[in-house]
Amino acid sequence: MSSRPSRGAARLAAILDALPDALVLVNANGTVVNANTIALEAFEAPGTALVGRGLLDLLPQFDSRLIPGSMRRPDHIDPRARTKPTRMVARRTDGTEFPVEVTSANLENGQQAYDSYGYTGDELLMLVVRDLSGTVDTEAELARSQRQTEMILRAASEGVVGTDTDGRIVLVNPAAAQILGYRASDLGGRELHTLVLHSRADGSPFPYDESPLADTLRSGRKHRVRGQVLFSKSGDKVPVDLTTAPVRDGDQLVGAVMTFTDRRPYDALVKEQEEAEKRHAEEVERLAEEHASELTALRQQHVTDLEELSEKHAEELAAHEDRYAALGEREKDRYEALAARHEQLLTLLETSLRGPLEELRRELSALAADDAGQLWPEANQVLHHLSAGYSRITTLIDNVLGYQRLDVGTEAVSRTKVMLDAVVASGVDGAVELVGPGRVQFAVHAPPIEAEVDPRLLATALAHLVADVAGVDATGNTPLSAGGYLDNTVVVAAAQRGEVVRIEVRGPYAGGDPVHEPIVRGIVRAHGGVLQTHEVPGMSGSAYVLEVPIGGGAGTVAAEVQAVDAEETAPPAAPDPAAGGAVAIEPAPGGGRRRARRGSTDAFLESEVAGAAGAADDGADASEGAVPTGRRRRRAAQEPAPVPAQAPAEASGGT
Repeated sequence: MSSRPSRGAARLAAILDALPDALVLVNANGTVVNANTIALEAFEAPGTALVGRGLLDLLPQFDSRLIPGSMRRPDHIDPRARTKPTRMVARRTDGTEFPVEVTSANLENGQQAYDSYGYTGDELLMLVVRDLSGTVDTEAELARSQRQTEMILRAASEGVVGTDTDGRIVLVNPAAAQILGYRASDLGGRELHTLVLHSRADGSPFPYDESPLADTLRSGRKHRVRGQVLFSKSGDKVPVDLTTAPVRDGDQLVGAVMTFTDRRPYDALVKEQEEAEKRHAEEVERLAEEHASELTALRQQHVTDLEELSEKHAEELAAHEDRYAALGEREKDRYEALAARHEQLLTLLETSLRGPLEELRRELSALAADDAGQLWPEANQVLHHLSAGYSRITTLIDNVLGYQRLDVGTEAVSRTKVMLDAVVASGVDGAVELVGPGRVQFAVHAPPIEAEVDPRLLATALAHLVADVAGVDATGNTPLSAGGYLDNTVVVAAAQRGEVVRIEVRGPYAGGDPVHEPIVRGIVRAHGGVLQTHEVPGMSGSAYVLEVPIGGGAGTVAAEVQAVDAEETAPPAAPDPAAGGAVAIEPAPGGGRRRARRGSTDAFLESEVAGAAGAADDGADASEGAVPTGRRRRRAAQEPAPVPAQAPAEASGGT
């Protein structure tokens, strides 16, 4: 309480403060003079006081005639002003409202319970206020749930009847009352078994102990019965499909629910269908008798026509077999002729053509060496150019022959576990052999990926892809660009995509050469991979996407594993002037091999090879200025260093 009692009333004050309901004392002026702790917590807001407030400010709906000293107090009211619990809305000191239940009573002297510290009133009004905030919500939820249950029961087409443990009806929905021919109000409290389950379908008595309802109420088991008979109010038999289920309150069995479906509409449909089928069978039998002779004649005619068609079909099959046999012989002769010409062409390429070309290349190389120094520089340059052309032609012939052997099955793919950066480097070197030194620049990104492939064949495929997009034909010429300057950089980017290795090759030209592309597709197909072509919007040329399975390889290798290899195999950073084209190779992050590239290739690598290790980091290196990277290995005995002056076709590449 807000004021502490004196002497022996301390215990009473403590008891009142411990009450679960709010206790408020009001004087004859309708002013709150005292309240217990629960009342203060319920009505007071921070910064405001409950004591001193008017009762009607706190309970606007309270009957003011019950306040002590009211002149309007009727005579029939109990002198002690005791009232029954009344629900109304209470208002806190800050104006917020909440539902309460109020009970009031008069006290002759307020000092009997509390020392009011100066209050001298002879009569007080005591109010007990119970907060119903949670109770109202619960009651509303229960009412809503009950309404929802009632709507579901009303909307159900099956009959639903609930019983207590004695088998008396306590719940019935409209569908059940309609099926049984009763009014719902007539069924309450009556025994369900005696009312509708008293007899079997044959009219014999049906004992209550043998009914599924009795067993459900006795044992709590569910029952489902098909073809059960219920009896309506008029005594008619109603065939139904019946289900009984127990109703429990916790672990206690408090009743059962019986649901049933009227089978009369279904039985009527079945009967109607049976009658229709019977009428149909009779009609078919009648028509069969009427048309028996016609049917016999039609069957004989059908047999005759079938025999004639069979003979005609057999003759046509024999004629087709003879024709197809002749076509097969002709196609066989044609295939043998094509195979002979193919074998002759391969022999011509491998023996009659490649041998003399190799011999001629050696003679030209010997002449270009000019040990006596008797040739003019121009003649020496022409001889070097011819020697490189013959070398390119012999390399192309070797690759074509290798592809043909792989295609016809005389050679197979030899898979080994290799590092992808070494295969890419070998492919770039092979491309320089095909297109000639100094023709193109390279931007290469090859992270350390271990794959199980044929390194020789895969490097050959990459070399032909580069030659295809570089636009250099078999004669060593490059098409002229109608728009003026054309960037001759070839981008080679590799990455791992799940269980496959993806290599993208992009160059300034569209590709599609009838020599290069079939070789690449044949090698990729032999590896179980695919080759696709993509157009890059806003940029010239095309991009080839080559994908082959990793196989037994480990995939991307961590940087620690490749650190030693990167130190041992990393070429010098400065370009080699003696090589056919300038090359700059740096160790890539993770121990891979990365060739220098120009900043203009960054966007392609970042967009086309998204997710490749180090793709974003390479842009900083490339933006510092790249060195043209066309490269081929130079052997002193076969390819002497070219003179400084070059033919126009040779000078169009990287410097």
